[in-house]
Amino acid sequence: MAEPIRNLKTPLKTDAPSFDHESGDNVGNEIATLRSEIANLRQLLAEKTGTAYEKITGRASDAASYVQSEASSVAGTIREHPAATTTLFTLIGAIGFAIGYVVATASAESKQAWYRRYLGDRF
Repeated sequence: MAEPIRNLKTPLKTDAPSFDHESGDNVGNEIATLRSEIANLRQLLAEKTGTAYEKITGRASDAASYVQSEASSVAGTIREHPAATTTLFTLIGAIGFAIGYVVATASAESKQAWYRRYLGDRF
């Protein structure tokens, strides 16, 4: 016959000591030691994180000041030479237009129907 179903709320009584139910002060001492090690690791991690944050903050501040000084020098040059700036941007626009035109005309063949590419050469 089938074994009776035991209640899951009541633990199964065994005479042999199990790994997770050992009694004694040794387990309590090990838990206390592990807790102190975890606390030490947390403190060490907090110190390292603080040091890394300070380094990153300093580097980001230096980079921001460098970018700001470069932007102000570029803005000064643009203010001093507006005609050269206009010419430069017009030239960049013309080059961009030329590149776009070349790409568009090169891909015009692929816009045809697929059968015209294959049948056009045979007939």
